[in-house]
Amino acid sequence: MDSITDKPSMTNGAGGRHEVEDGGEDFRKAFLAGVLGAVVASAGYLIYSRLEDEHKTALRQSVVKFVEEKVGDLRAQFKL
Repeated sequence: MDSITDKPSMTNGAGGRHEVEDGGEDFRKAFLAGVLGAVVASAGYLIYSRLEDEHKTALRQSVVKFVEEKVGDLRAQFKL
């Protein structure tokens, strides 16, 4: 096998052989997820920036309470 031009192959658990993927499909999925995340974050920021001050305060308090609960749950599970 020429290590520069040939793709290495791997053996799966059933004894069959399959080619190692070049990662192009994984890159496309990761890129799409990043673009989608950026669009959602931008939309969230636009909505948040248009809220009135009392709504922003209420939203912050809700988020802080939610995060504190989740951190408490994780600490309880891992006994930290």
